[in-house]
Parts: sequence; C-alpha cells; structure tokens
Amino acid sequence: MMDDIRRQDLRLFAKEALSPWRLICTLAVVIVLLGNMSSFGPIVLPLAVVTVFVSGIWAWMESDKKRFLNKRFKSLWLGCQDRLARFEEVQKRMRKDQIAHLSEMPNTIRAVSKALYIALRRADIISHEVALSEKGLYSEPPSWKSPSRDAQSQELYRIADKNIAEYRAQFAGVMAGVQRTEAQSAVFMTTLDTLRMKMIGYRLVGRSPEMSSHDFLEALAEARAQLQSIDTALDELDLGHYPKTIAVVPPPIPEDVAQQLKNRGIGG
Repeated sequence: MMDDIRRQDLRLFAKEALSPWRLICTLAVVIVLLGNMSSFGPIVLPLAVVTVFVSGIWAWMESDKKRFLNKRFKSLWLGCQDRLARFEEVQKRMRKDQIAHLSEMPNTIRAVSKALYIALRRADIISHEVALSEKGLYSEPPSWKSPSRDAQSQELYRIADKNIAEYRAQFAGVMAGVQRTEAQSAVFMTTLDTLRMKMIGYRLVGRSPEMSSHDFLEALAEARAQLQSIDTALDELDLGHYPKTIAVVPPPIPEDVAQQLKNRGIGG
C-alpha cells in the first residue's frame, strides 16, 4: 500500500507540473530570459534553471494539497496536525520543568502521527476505490420479484441470495478497516486535547491539591499508553486485506433476504 501512496503522490505531482497553464508560464519566463541573454549576460542560464526549479516546487506544494481524495480524511488529518502543533506549543513552555516522561512524549506522539498519516492515506484510497466501483450496490442489492416455482431455479435464487449476504459481509469487512482508522484519529486528537489541558493545568496550578505532580505523571503515563495502543493498532491493521477478526462464524443472512427465502418456502 505504501507503493500505491507513492504512485498517487507522483501522479498528482506530474499532473500539476505538466498542467498547460504552468508549462506556458514557465516556458514564457524562460523564453524571455533567453531572449535577453545579451542584456543579462551569463546570469540568464542560472535564472532559467531557478525558474524551472521554482515551478517544480510550486507544483509539488499544490499537489500536496490534493493528496487526500476525500475531504473527510483530509479534515481528520488536519485535525491531527492542529492538535500536534498545539501540543508542541504547550510543551515548549514546559521545557524548564525537565519532566522525564514529558521529554519522551513528543517522540512518541510524532511517531504515532506519522503512522496515522499513512493509515489515513490508505483508508482514503480504499474508500475512494470502493465508492467508485460499488456505488449504489450495497444499499440497493438486486431483488428477485418473480421467482420461478421450478425447484432448480429456486435453488439458484437461494445461491444468489446467499451471495448477496456474502457480498455485504465482505463490504463491511473492507470498510471496517477504514472506520477503525477514523476512530484511531479521534482517539489521537482527544488524547492530545486531554494531555494538553493537564499540562496547562500543571504548569499554572503547580503542586496545589488540584493538580499534584503524582497525578500529572499518572496522566502522562496514561496518555503514553493510549498513544502506544494507537500505534500498535495501526501496525496490526492491514487495510490491504479483509480484517482477520471481523467474524469467527459465517455471517447471518440479512433480514430482507431471509424474508425473501421464507416467502419462497426456502429455509426455516
């Protein structure tokens, strides 16, 4: 999946770099520079190279803004970045306290945020692909309004209905990984919110009964455990395959499908 993310990033960059208006602007500047070589002298070629380089950097920055295909996942990542920036701002103000657990916390948070970014990108790609190929099918499965009374035909309809149930279970399995990643994002943001407020309280209130140093260190330990659990969950979550723990028994047939079978006199 990392290869898919890199390929998508490169495709977006190439699309931005090779966009007609960008190529025209860059080419126009280069032509103007080369046309005035006699006036500018040997500095023209370096300026032309810098122009192309700046155009490439600009294209990369623009492509970076479009890496998320779904606004929801982009919003989740922006929320995580916002919490991380707020935490680092508060953490800078507390450096003078020299708390060992606090000095280790930023590294843990950054590691989790990197893993979370990759997971969100994966979930974004999977959600986009599923939406493109399965739009309308999951919510409106095929229905058999006039089934035949022939025994063999009824058996074939029974198999078709069973396939619908399996399709729904497989769909739910694929989307479960996406939903778990969204939930991990929520845990990450709320953990940093809680930790940040405890840090502010400890810094402002100090060692008063409202916020003792022991309680604060316990809060740090709890936040660290939550962050590590997120990291572990993201490592175990393979969005490229169906989650291995979705179900340990065959999924039940949906109620509407079971009713169809009952009306045809098939099953109990």
